[in-house]
Amino acid sequence: MKNTLMLIFGITSMFIFGCSKPQENEMKVVRDCTGTYLQVNNKDYRVCNLEKVENFADGVSVKASYRSLTECNGSANGQIICMMYHQHEGWIEVLTIK
Repeated sequence: MKNTLMLIFGITSMFIFGCSKPQENEMKVVRDCTGTYLQVNNKDYRVCNLEKVENFADGVSVKASYRSLTECNGSANGQIICMMYHQHEGWIEVLTIK
């Protein structure tokens, strides 16, 4: 019983912590009236912590490390600039960018 509980805890931990593992990629900054995104492989990821990308212009290539978020509680949370729809793959938190 104890081994089974430890196995379940281990697998659950892998899923919880595995989803937020930082990733680093060559990305492109994409800005429009809906927000700021980092794009890789033609997929846009909405930036939650805008202060990390404020010094990078639209269209520039950057090398960024980030992790996926299930929701945004950062500076972009609740920000509505226009009513246009911008499809994206989810929220990210930028850890480093250069």
